[in-house]
Amino acid sequence: MARIAVLGAGGVGSAAARFLAREGHAVTVVEQFTPDHDRGSSYGTSRIIRKTYTDGLYTALMGAAYPLWDALEREAGETLFLRTGGLFFGPSEHSEMAAIRKALGDNGVAFEELDPAACARRFPEFRLLPGESAVFEPEAGFLRASACVRANLRLAEAHGARVRAGARVVSIEPRADAVALVLEGGEVLGFDRLVVSAGPWTARLLAPFVPLPLTVTRQVYCHFEPVAPLEGFGVGRFPVWIDFATNFYGFPHDGEAPGVKVAWHEPGSPTEPERVDRNIHEADREPLRQACAAHLPGLSPRVVLEKVCLYTLSPDHDFVVASLPGEPRVTVLGGLSGHGFKFTVLLGRIAAWMATDQPVPWDVSRWSLARLA
Repeated sequence: MARIAVLGAGGVGSAAARFLAREGHAVTVVEQFTPDHDRGSSYGTSRIIRKTYTDGLYTALMGAAYPLWDALEREAGETLFLRTGGLFFGPSEHSEMAAIRKALGDNGVAFEELDPAACARRFPEFRLLPGESAVFEPEAGFLRASACVRANLRLAEAHGARVRAGARVVSIEPRADAVALVLEGGEVLGFDRLVVSAGPWTARLLAPFVPLPLTVTRQVYCHFEPVAPLEGFGVGRFPVWIDFATNFYGFPHDGEAPGVKVAWHEPGSPTEPERVDRNIHEADREPLRQACAAHLPGLSPRVVLEKVCLYTLSPDHDFVVASLPGEPRVTVLGGLSGHGFKFTVLLGRIAAWMATDQPVPWDVSRWSLARLA
């Protein structure tokens, strides 16, 4: 049994803690804020989960992630993954549409092709434009992100993990007999192994050891009020969706928050996590309104909920999953680049294996730190 610290209680950290505690290790989750806080990247009612990627690696790995999400649901005894189906579209001849079809076909993922007329019959509240076509993935849907984090932490604690909330780490100090975490106020905690999954704070914490070219960006999402009946946008009648030409995406009405959520997977302005502008401006809302006007005529321009969250982008938008150079006791996971929440349960599983010197059954060399040097 090892003493293992998990630094950061978001999607990856909470999952890693659950796996490590279940396997009998003495786990301490160190979180600078309260669990399920809204200052990072893992908070909220919805994150898209899909196997539809232009990159076959991610499609293949989602095949491993889906059963892990199912297992978390069973262990937690609550619904965390709502399978709404996913509509992924763009101009019919767009290169990314061809890449999507190839990745799905190569990995044996079921999908359907929809033209604008077929889409209108299936989803009356969604409009494809002339010249656009869609791939519909029946297994896609959304994860209740905050509920997933809370479930992982609750189960980790049930297996003996300890959560230290409100504990801000000011430095990591590898010593001969332990990896030390020095907290604000001077308290020092010692561990055999450390998993760093601190989201937007990861690069700063590891700066004394390795330069991580991770960029933190400000991202805005809005929930719009329907003018059409809300039921038409509900789970079971409306899918998650992504416009692969413009990177706008959205969700059905999730039953927990008002309105219908629409967001833009386009890097926002670079920022620092402590200095991010949390106010929403008209310049944030207007591109989302335009996306609604094009494809969702049943939504009004009126915003009923809006929020700022953060991306932590790697230069190539691939993840970072690696041991700290020269310090194998420290495992680093970061750079989820705005598309990583659906992988957090899988990344937590990988982190638990790496932190305990177990083999990882997939080649994760593409996510190495060396590529960023």
